[in-house]
Amino acid sequence: MQMRPPSLYKYFPSRNALYDSLFEVGNHELSTFVDAARAGREPGLDGLLEQSRAIIRWSMTEPGLAALLFWRPVPGFEPSEAAFAPARAIVDQAREDLATAVARGELGPGADSEDALRLLTSVVSGIGSQQMSNEPGATYESGSYTRLLDDALQMWVRHYSP
Repeated sequence: MQMRPPSLYKYFPSRNALYDSLFEVGNHELSTFVDAARAGREPGLDGLLEQSRAIIRWSMTEPGLAALLFWRPVPGFEPSEAAFAPARAIVDQAREDLATAVARGELGPGADSEDALRLLTSVVSGIGSQQMSNEPGATYESGSYTRLLDDALQMWVRHYSP
C-alpha cells in the first residue's frame, strides 16, 4: 500500500479500530454472498443447507477475512456490535430455518434448539477449517474436505430427522 504504519492512524484511531472495520466489511460481504446463494431457495432445510455451503464457499474466496471472522486470530480484539450485526442476522436466519424445518416435518423437534445450531456450525466450520489449513489453494469444487460437506450435512440431517 506504500503507507507507513503511522499513516493508518489518520483513518483509524487504533489497530483494533482497523480490525473492527475489516470485521464489519467481511460480515457485510459474507451476508451479501449468503443472501445471493439463498435466493430462490425454500425457507427451512433447503435454505439452511445452502446457507451452510455458501459460508464455506465465501470463506475459501476470502480466507483472510474468514480467519478474522471465524477464528479471531488477533489477541484482545473484540468486534463492535455494529461490526457483529450482520453475523447475528445470518445466525438468526439459521434459527428461523430450523424452526421452519421442524414445523414442516423436515426435521425432528430437537433440531429447533441451540444445541442443533451449535452442532451444525461445528460441522460446517470443521470442514472449512480442515480445507483451508490443509489445502489452502484448492477451490470449493476440488477441495478434499469441501467435497465431503454435503455428506457431513446429511449426517447432521439424519441425526435430527423426524
